[in-house]
Amino acid sequence: MNANDLTFGIELETVVSAATANRNGLFIGGYHNGRQVPYLPDGWTAARDASVSGSGDALSCEIVSPVLRGEAGVNAVYNAVNTLVERGHRVNATCGCHIHIGYADQPAEQIRRLIAVVSYLETALYATTGTKNRERGRWCKSVREYNGASRAFNTMRGDRYHLLNIQNLTTHRLPTIE
Repeated sequence: MNANDLTFGIELETVVSAATANRNGLFIGGYHNGRQVPYLPDGWTAARDASVSGSGDALSCEIVSPVLRGEAGVNAVYNAVNTLVERGHRVNATCGCHIHIGYADQPAEQIRRLIAVVSYLETALYATTGTKNRERGRWCKSVREYNGASRAFNTMRGDRYHLLNIQNLTTHRLPTIE
């Protein structure tokens, strides 16, 4: 598997004040009905997310990328994050980040390896949020708790609310992992 062959998308949960949104011409669409972010390239949208909350006039704002690929996609994420910070987007304990890997005809061994890598790095990935909320929450369950790729695979393919969501890797063809 070559990383440049995989597509991915990212959702960045942020809060932004109503005044800042108005000043920047940002209109936040409904859940799964995002609106183009005027200061990001085409395809980057802003939508409401009920799991994100802020104080005062802070609006929940989930920034959703278009389909990205390879190094150019990673650079697009880097540039988008910098622009969002410059435009007043912030994060708090209710914010998170979701990365979606596009479907590819993955051999079972590749999926097993991906599960193992995420399991091994799980503590560090959770630590990037700066809070225990995600690690303990129901929306981003542990991969490591299943004690092995086979058991994890068989549980995770039916439940997208894990640190690693493999549903799109298994929707088209359900490989067997022993």
